[in-house]
Amino acid sequence: MSTPAVRLDPVALADKPALWTVMAEYLIEHARKVDPAGVHDPLAYEYFDLYWSEPERRPYWIEREGARVGFVLVNAWSPSGLGVDHAVAEFCVAAPWRRHRVGVGAARLAFAAHPGQWELQVYLANPEGAAFWPRAIAAAGAGACSVIERDDRLIHRFVIAA
Repeated sequence: MSTPAVRLDPVALADKPALWTVMAEYLIEHARKVDPAGVHDPLAYEYFDLYWSEPERRPYWIEREGARVGFVLVNAWSPSGLGVDHAVAEFCVAAPWRRHRVGVGAARLAFAAHPGQWELQVYLANPEGAAFWPRAIAAAGAGACSVIERDDRLIHRFVIAA
């Protein structure tokens, strides 16, 4: 099966409120999986504004057929503490587009746009994400792949060649 025509488009400052609307829904959905007791406020995302002021942070829309169907936030924070060039901070594909290889295509584009050492973490309480990321990483042709187990999550480390 071929990957559908997917593109990444940087989120302009003018579209920041639109991204927050979509991201708030994602954060609440994610919190239902990883924090079902509601210990943390899912909407307390202190780094959001920094995506338009810090150069190592990049917000992208995921688009298919001209429609926004998700987003990916890329930064340079290393969940493992081992250091990275880039990391997936947040990644969301809207429910109607899941299982149509949109996510795999978007991940490949994000990785290809930023070669180097990558990391991303996925919570074990998110089985869909835990199943998705190894496929997406492999489809991107990543090398030096490893997985670090930490308490309630897996950290994927890999290299994307230039």
